[in-house]
Amino acid sequence: MPETVEPYALALVVADNVHRDPGTGKVTILGTFSVIIAKEFPAKHGIIVIYFVLTDGHGKSDCTIRLVTVDEDVTIAEATAEVDFSDPRAIVEGVVAMQGVVFPSAGEYRLQLVAGTTLLLERRIIVQKAGQ
Repeated sequence: MPETVEPYALALVVADNVHRDPGTGKVTILGTFSVIIAKEFPAKHGIIVIYFVLTDGHGKSDCTIRLVTVDEDVTIAEATAEVDFSDPRAIVEGVVAMQGVVFPSAGEYRLQLVAGTTLLLERRIIVQKAGQ
C-alpha cells in the first residue's frame, strides 16, 4: 500500500467572514480575531469562519477543523472540507464556517487543522468574560 503524504499547511486564519471575489477569485478576510469576549457562560458565538491554505498535497484530501478544549481535549465544534490538488506544487485555499459554537467556560481553546489523522497546524483562541 502506498504511503500517504499529508499536505503542508501555510496558513490558518480565524475571522468573522471570508469573501471570494467572483471575478478575480481573490480572497478578502474580514475581521480576524484570536480572542472572544463573552458576557456569561456557557457562551454561544454566532459564527467562526476559518480560512486555511495548503500545499504539497497529492490528489484529494479530507481536512477537518476541530475546536477543542485545551485541558480536556474535548471537541466542542468540528467542520470538514475536501481539498483537491491537481499538482503537488499547487497552493489550495479552503474556507469552513462553524455556526453557533458554544464555549462551556472562559479559557484557552485550540483550533486544529487536521488532514487524515495528522495535525497540520494549530491556533490558540482565548475566551474571556467581559470586564476581565
